[in-house]
Amino acid sequence: MYPAHIRRGFSNDGKKFYVYQSVAEHCRNTAKYASETLKAVGLEKTAYLAGLLHDCGKFSIRFRKYIEDAVINEKNVQRGSVNHTLAGVKLLLAKHNKYSGRNDYKDLTIELLAYAIGAHHGLFDCIKYKNESAFTYRIQKENINSEEAIENFYKECASNEEIEGLLQDATYEVRNLAEIITSIDSCDINKESEIPFYYSLVCRLLTSAIIDADRRDTMEFEKNEVVKQVNTDWGKVLEKFNSYIGELKVCHDIDLARKEISRACAVAAKKPEGVYRLNVPTGGGKTLSSLRYALEHAKEYHKKRIFFVMPLLSIIEQNAQEIRKAIQDDSIILEHHSNVIQDENNDISELSKIELLMQSWHNPIVITTLVQLLNTMFLGKTSSVRRFASLCNSVIVFDEVQSIPNKMLALFNLTINFLVKKCHATVILCSATQPSFENAEHKLLDDVSDLISLSPEILYFFKRVELVDKGSMGMAQLTNFALEIITSKKSLLLVCNTKQEAKELFENLQAEVNGEIPIYHISASMCTEHRKLIVELMKSDLAFPKPKQIVCVATQVIEAGVDISFNCVIRLQAGMDSIVQAAGRCNRNGENILESVYIVNLLGEKLHHLKDIDNAKIATDSLLQKAKTDKQYANLLSDVAISFYYKKLYAMMEDGEQGFWVPALHESLYQLLNQHDVAKDYFLAQQLKTAGKYFNVFDNNTEELLVPYGQGREIISELNSERAMFDIAYAEEVIRKATGYTVTCYQYQLDILRQNTSVIYNDCFNIYILDNYAYYDEKLGLNLDAIGGAGIFY
Repeated sequence: MYPAHIRRGFSNDGKKFYVYQSVAEHCRNTAKYASETLKAVGLEKTAYLAGLLHDCGKFSIRFRKYIEDAVINEKNVQRGSVNHTLAGVKLLLAKHNKYSGRNDYKDLTIELLAYAIGAHHGLFDCIKYKNESAFTYRIQKENINSEEAIENFYKECASNEEIEGLLQDATYEVRNLAEIITSIDSCDINKESEIPFYYSLVCRLLTSAIIDADRRDTMEFEKNEVVKQVNTDWGKVLEKFNSYIGELKVCHDIDLARKEISRACAVAAKKPEGVYRLNVPTGGGKTLSSLRYALEHAKEYHKKRIFFVMPLLSIIEQNAQEIRKAIQDDSIILEHHSNVIQDENNDISELSKIELLMQSWHNPIVITTLVQLLNTMFLGKTSSVRRFASLCNSVIVFDEVQSIPNKMLALFNLTINFLVKKCHATVILCSATQPSFENAEHKLLDDVSDLISLSPEILYFFKRVELVDKGSMGMAQLTNFALEIITSKKSLLLVCNTKQEAKELFENLQAEVNGEIPIYHISASMCTEHRKLIVELMKSDLAFPKPKQIVCVATQVIEAGVDISFNCVIRLQAGMDSIVQAAGRCNRNGENILESVYIVNLLGEKLHHLKDIDNAKIATDSLLQKAKTDKQYANLLSDVAISFYYKKLYAMMEDGEQGFWVPALHESLYQLLNQHDVAKDYFLAQQLKTAGKYFNVFDNNTEELLVPYGQGREIISELNSERAMFDIAYAEEVIRKATGYTVTCYQYQLDILRQNTSVIYNDCFNIYILDNYAYYDEKLGLNLDAIGGAGIFY
C-alpha cells in the first residue's frame, strides 16, 4: 500500500502501533469534501477532479520510504523533500493542447485544475522568468520523476476513463463560469478588461476548496474521528432569535425607532441575492437588525453560513456577545479575532501540525474582523487561502464598511462582485457614512441598492449630538479642556489616533483627577479579554437610570461595536467616518436633548507612519473649512457633507493607488492579478504568490503575542506542555482558548522585548509568548515603557 499518512498510537500495555491511511482513500475523501464545498457554486466536478489528483505524487516507493522514515523509524527527514504536488499537474498538462483563445475551455479548465493542485501547499506565480509559463517551467525544468506515481495512480485510485469523464464535466462547468465572468466585466473601450483578475479569484477558490478538504481529511485521520458538518435549520434559529428580541425592553423613545429598523430589515430579507447598503445612524441597533435580516435571508435562500465582519480596529467582543445572546446556541458560532499561531507560508510540499491547527470557518455563524476577511481574500498564506471557499453561498454583513482601506478599493470591489455573481453570496454594506464606491476606479456591481429606507420620523430620533470644531490644541491645552468638562460633572470619552497619545492623555488625567472619579483606558495594546472586562466595568458605571461620572481615554477600538453612552465626547481630528463613529458613543440613547462632540486638531501629532489617518484628517479639514463658508455643509453629519469628504479623500489618491500600489514592484497588486496574454500557449499569467506576499492590511509587519493576563498564564503553561506537543486535540483546544489573550505587535516591539529577554518563541506552534509579566500593565496592557522608555508605539 502507498500511505498518505501514518498515525502513531499506544496500546493499553504501552506498546506503539501504527495506523496507515492509503493515498487512494485520502484522495477520494479530499475529492468528496472539495466537491461538497463547491457544489452550490457550480464547480462540483471541477473540485472533485482537483481533489482526486492533488496527492497523485504520493503513489511512489520514494514517498512511502520518506513517510515511514519520518513516523515509524523516527529519522530526522527533511520535510517536503519528496515533491508530491507535481505529478497531478503533469498528468493534467499532458492533456493540454496549447491554449488558443477565449473559447478554448478545455485547456482553460486544465490550467485552473493544475493551479489548484500545484498550489495546495503554497501559491505560485503563473509566470516565471522572462514571461515563461510556470507550467512549462515545471514540466521541462524541475527534475522530478512523476511517471511511477502517475502509473500507480491509474492502477490504484482512478482510471484514465474516469479522469477523462470528470475533465469533460469540469470543462462544462468552467464554460458556464466563463459566461458569468464575462457578464460582470465592467471594462469599456477606454479601460482594460478585468477578466484575468476574476480568474485569479477562480484559482484561489479552487485552491481553497482543495486545501480545506485536504486538511480536514488529514485532521480527521490524525484525531481518528470524522467531523460532522452541521446543516443549520435557520428556521429554528429564527424562532429563538425572535423570542429574544420580543422580550427586549423599551426604555427610551429611540428604542421604538430601533424596532422599526429591525422590522424593515426582516421584510427586506426576501429581496434576491445581491449587494445592498444598510445606511443606519450610529446607535440604530444595526447589530440585531442586520442579524435579523441575515437569518431571514439565510432561511429564504438556503444559505450555508452567515458572516459578521467587524472593522479593522474595533472591539468585536461586545457585538459577539450580543449575537450569542440572541442566537442562544454557542455551538454554531465561531469568533475569529486573529491567528494565535502563525502560518509558516513556505513552499514545502508537505503538511505540518501547525497547518492542521489553523482556524477554519466551518461554523454556520462566523464573527470575525475585517483584517481576517481581507487576509482571506488576498493574503498568500495557506491558512488564509483555505478560508476563501467558506464565503460561498453565504450572507456577509460588513459592519462599518467605510473602514475598508482606500488602497484596496479595487481588490475589494471586484472580489465582492465575484462572490455575489459566481459564489451566490449576499453582501450587506453597513455604515452611517457610506463610502462613495461609485467613484472608485473599479466599481461594485451596477445594481447595488439600499436595503431599507428610513422615514424622516425615524431619523428624528437619532438627532442626539452636534459636532463642534474646537480648532487646534497642544497636549497640555487638551488636558485642561478635558478637565473643564470633567469639572462640569459630565462623563467624558476621549478618542485618540494613536496608542501613544491615548497613553499620555490617560496618565495626564489620572495624575490631575487623583482617583476622585474612575478613569479607564482602552486600546489595541490590551488583549481581548482585558478589553472586554474594561467595557463591562464602564457599562456598569454608566448604567441607566443612575449613571456614574467616568472618563475613558481610548483609541479607535471603541468607535464601533461598543454599546455605551457618554455625556460628552472629544475626538482628535481624523476621518469623518471615525468622527461620526465616536459621536455614536455620545448621548446614544437620547438620554438628553442634545450633547456636544468636540473635534480637536492635536498640534504636533506624529502620523507619518499612519498615512491613511493623515490623509483622512486632511480631507476632514477641507470639509471643516468648507462648512465655515457654505451653509449647505454646516451640518457635518449630513449626506452632502459626508459625500464632500469622500470625494476629497479619493481625489488625494494617485492613479493605480486604489489597486494596492507596491512601490518596491512599481506596480499594483491589481496589475499582478490581472495579467494576461503574457505566456506562450497558456492563458493563466497571474502572479498570485507575489501578490499574496506583498498584501498586508497594515503597512507594518505584525505578529500575535500571547500575554500573561488573567487565564493567559495558565494557557501559556498548557501550550508549553509536553501534552500539547503530542496530543493534537488537546493543542487545538488550548489554541482556541488562547485567542482571547493575544496582542498584535509590530516587529520593532518584538525586537525590543527580545533585547530584554522578555519574549520566548514556541517553535512547535509558531507563536510568541510574553515571558516577563512586568511588561503587561493592568491598566494599559502591553507597556514597553517598562523597558526604560523605549516603547514608542503607534
